[in-house]
Parts: sequence; C-alpha cells; structure tokens
Amino acid sequence: MSSRVALGDLLDALAQDQGDPGGGTASGVVTAVAAALAQMVSRYSAAEPAATGIDRRLARLRHAAVAAADDDGRASGALGAALRPAQDEGPGDRDRRIVDAATRAIETSAALGDIALGVWTEVRLLADVGNHHLMSDVAVASDAVAAGLGGAATNLRGGLALIDAHGDARPAEAMHGDLLGRLITARREARALADRLGEP
Repeated sequence: MSSRVALGDLLDALAQDQGDPGGGTASGVVTAVAAALAQMVSRYSAAEPAATGIDRRLARLRHAAVAAADDDGRASGALGAALRPAQDEGPGDRDRRIVDAATRAIETSAALGDIALGVWTEVRLLADVGNHHLMSDVAVASDAVAAGLGGAATNLRGGLALIDAHGDARPAEAMHGDLLGRLITARREARALADRLGEP
C-alpha cells in the first residue's frame, strides 16, 4: 500500500483472502483518517494560540500512519506465510518461523499503536481548544482514532498469543505490555469523548 493507492483499490485488496493488507493496515488507515480530519479542525482553529503546532504534528503523524500501515501489511503477509506448513520441516522449525514472523508483526502493531496514541493526544487537545463549531468533526476523529487504537491493541494481543503458543512470549510481553494497557485505556477515553461531543 502507498499514499497513492485509490480508496477503491485498497478496499478491494482488504477484501481478498490474503494477509497483505490486513487488519493492521486498516487500523493505520483509520488512524490516518482521524489525523487528517483533526488537521482540518486545527486549520479552522488557527486563531486560537493554544492550537499552534497541532496541524504540523498531525501532518507528521498522518504520514507516519500510512507508512506504518504499509509495513504492517508486509509483516502480516510474512506471518501468513510462516503459518503455512512447509515440506520436510520439523515442528520446531515451524515454531521458530512463526515466532520470528509474529515478533516482527508485533513490532509493526506497536508502531501503529504509538502513532495512534499521538493522534489521540492531538484530538483530545482539539476538543479543548478547537473551533467550537467543529466539535462534531472532533467527535468523528475521536471515533476513528479509537478504532485505530483498538486495532493496534487487538493485533498486538494476538501476536503475543501466537508467540506464546509457539515459543516464549515473556520477552515480548515485557517489552510491549505497558503499551497494550495504554492503548486500551486511550481507546476507552476516545470513545467516551466521541460520545460526549456527539450528544445532541
């Protein structure tokens, strides 16, 4: 996937029975959508001094989300290949292949999660300092980034479970367990903000 892929082509690719692109790519795309929508709100809020810098930070996060979604698609495809049994291969060999591929997939999920947390920080700030006429757009951005946060958390948790089934997940859990908790908390907060701002 790249930033120049047409939306229809991306959706067609997601609908295929293959891992590249997959759920992580979708999570990155909705995170980028949240960032872009929040950028629009920030540009309408330029008269507010506290909004200075939000547009620039969101632009960086949006491009990072697209790049990370692309990385995740490749990692997902490699994981799918590792899960397929190979001829003349012992169980231990396959376990090692799966653990290696799942470890890489976890890294891309973590990268997407960090980006989504950054977008959430900016969306939350816009809820306080953004143009009050555009709070419905902030609500939509909040819902979108909640989906990105949730997708990253789900894929991270799934990768850890896969490693645990085929090897020792404790090093990866020690490295990413805190991030997983922060993603889940942020998703809950983003959903709550969307609900609050979207109330009539």
